[in-house]
Amino acid sequence: MLIVMASKMLVIAGVMTTLAGAALGTAVLFAGYLLGVARNPEESENLFNTTLMAFALIETFVFLSFLIAGLVYLFI
Repeated sequence: MLIVMASKMLVIAGVMTTLAGAALGTAVLFAGYLLGVARNPEESENLFNTTLMAFALIETFVFLSFLIAGLVYLFI
């Protein structure tokens, strides 16, 4: 029973690592967006659309990690 609980905690730790990476990735993404708009304001709409698509990709990985962690937590 102890090994099962330990493996569940390791899965939750993996999800937290994914969340930390997503937070850092989002920060870098929007910092790059702000720098790009500051250098070229005419392209702000194109840059914003590209930034939102990249943000959606980052969030997809977060949701997938939650899904995998939930499945592991329920079925192990």
